Amino acid sequence: MDDKIAVLGAGSWGAALANLLCENGHSVSLWEFDPKAEHSLRTTRHLSILPDLVLRPGVEVTNRLSESLKNSSTIVSATPSHVVRDTMRAAAKSGAVLRTAVVVSVSKGLEAKTLKPLNEIISEELRVPDRQIAVLSGPSHAEEVVRRLPTATVLAGRNADITRRIRALFANDYFRVYAHSDILGVELGGALKNVYAIACGISDGLGFGDNTRAALLTRGLNEMARIGVKMGADLLTFFGLAGMGDLIVTCMSAHSRNYSLGLKIGQGKSPAQALSEMTMVAEGMKMAPSAHTLARQLGLDCPLTREIYQVLYEAKDPRKSLHDLMQRETQSEWQGLAALPSRRPRPANGAKAKRKRKDL
Repeated sequence: MDDKIAVLGAGSWGAALANLLCENGHSVSLWEFDPKAEHSLRTTRHLSILPDLVLRPGVEVTNRLSESLKNSSTIVSATPSHVVRDTMRAAAKSGAVLRTAVVVSVSKGLEAKTLKPLNEIISEELRVPDRQIAVLSGPSHAEEVVRRLPTATVLAGRNADITRRIRALFANDYFRVYAHSDILGVELGGALKNVYAIACGISDGLGFGDNTRAALLTRGLNEMARIGVKMGADLLTFFGLAGMGDLIVTCMSAHSRNYSLGLKIGQGKSPAQALSEMTMVAEGMKMAPSAHTLARQLGLDCPLTREIYQVLYEAKDPRKSLHDLMQRETQSEWQGLAALPSRRPRPANGAKAKRKRKDL
């Protein structure tokens, strides 16, 4: 296949995926919003935030959105979550989006004002059918993808044929892509795990050990799953690559921006001071109030989410938060989750539920 692909957003993840798609034999246009950053990337083929990246000659870097979108059968949305709506609105106004274009969202987060998943924002602004939108997520640091280290991801879409085509665009011998139909669950896993990664960073910054980190990981998974299932996602999604897999890699890696932010806070810096030292967006900082609000709206008691929010936005001392978490009344480990129904995602294209399907 030789598809024209527009990657919108030339941060570390967008640039890494543009390189991967070019390596796979596709024509790739990489759009950068900032003219100065675009000029630097186009002329040097390097990103300071991603030292191992050398953009392939076939990746066209541009600051002109309409030029990037022109004749593109696939659009990869890779901007930070808080600018997805503005980017998609500008793309729609450009008049260059093909009616048949498939959009792949690789950003992670929810829209702060509406708490909507990003696939809904894309659908609203571009006015493309839901079946033409997919979500790619999972444990996949850009730093390791550009080094061609083995990586497994999950691609969620509503149409099996389209999902199969997109999978073929990305998959190669070091980048494996599994198919899924639970778009909501995959999006929520990618968004919520950033909040708990901040908690793990704070824990390590305070000098706590493996026991504490493991507790934060598993209780974070519990809260993530309860929020997701209450919203209509499938429980099993959160025990797969987009849930537990992404949670592990984000909470335990020095590559993680959210872990790094939490580490600075645990070492004694205020959230504002820690943010000022970050060179890349830490999505968990923006996601924390959304997750806190979402849990309250759903009527869920999510103490870890609440404590992280209070540390980040209400100046609560992290040690006091840990004390309050540890002194809570002990409950059954899965209380609040076992009672929730686990929705099984509908098979794509209306296939019968009993029909066995091969791994796409």
